[in-house]
Order: sequence, then structure tokens, then C-alpha cells
Amino acid sequence: MAGLRLELVAFTPDLERLIATAMLTTTSGAGPSTLFRGLGERPGRVAEVVGGLESQHGSVLEHNRLVWLLEASGEEVLGLLLGSRFLQVSKLSGDRWLLSGNLRSVLELAECGGGEIADALVSSIDEVAPILCGVIAGGRA
Repeated sequence: MAGLRLELVAFTPDLERLIATAMLTTTSGAGPSTLFRGLGERPGRVAEVVGGLESQHGSVLEHNRLVWLLEASGEEVLGLLLGSRFLQVSKLSGDRWLLSGNLRSVLELAECGGGEIADALVSSIDEVAPILCGVIAGGRA
């Protein structure tokens, strides 16, 4: 995508801890709020749990929201929309768009060969969710 610019402008706070909580909720008798608080006291446990994410548990990647400012042509955005049914796009003005989705939508786009836009989306989440970014980029999730 020539001239593509993408900037992550908003995201769910404590994203990796939230995903770890969702993962543990499926196997633990503890309630989500108890798990979330406990993981806040043990960041190493967050890395351990999230690092073990497997593809059959991809639904846990839906427990978040990411918002990007995208600069791309209408044709490029149409290609993006055709490649991902779960990313939402709103036109701001000219070639500026607001793009919204969750980690699962980014993963699915990356897995189906989303090209430069998928690479840019994965790269953009590295700062806010480095463990998950590594899992997604490694194709393990």
C-alpha cells in the first residue's frame, strides 16, 4: 500500500492482563475480577499465560478494542474491508480513516495474508501488547 500511514490512537488498558484473565477464566473456578486483580500482582504470570495462547482459544482475543488512525486511499481501504469482516472503518476526511477492531481481527487478517496493512497493524500493537504481538507475528495464536 503506497503512502500507507497507521497510528494506534486508543486501546483497551492492561490488554495482556485482560487476555490472560479471559484465558484463565475458562480453566479456573475463580471469578474474572479476582483473576484480574491477582494477575496485576504477578506480571510474570501474565507473560506465562499469554505466551501459551493457542489458536483454538482465539476467542479470548476478542476481549479488547484497538483504534487506529489510517491514511490510505479508498481503494486500499476497500481491499482491507474485503480482507477482514471484523474491522470497522469510518471515513474522516480525504484519505483519513478511523479503523477499529480487536486482536482477533488483526490475527485473522495477518493469517490470511493481509500484506502491508496486516504487518502495520501487528507492528502497531507491539508497544501495548508485546507478548501478544510476538504470538501473533509468530503465527502461534
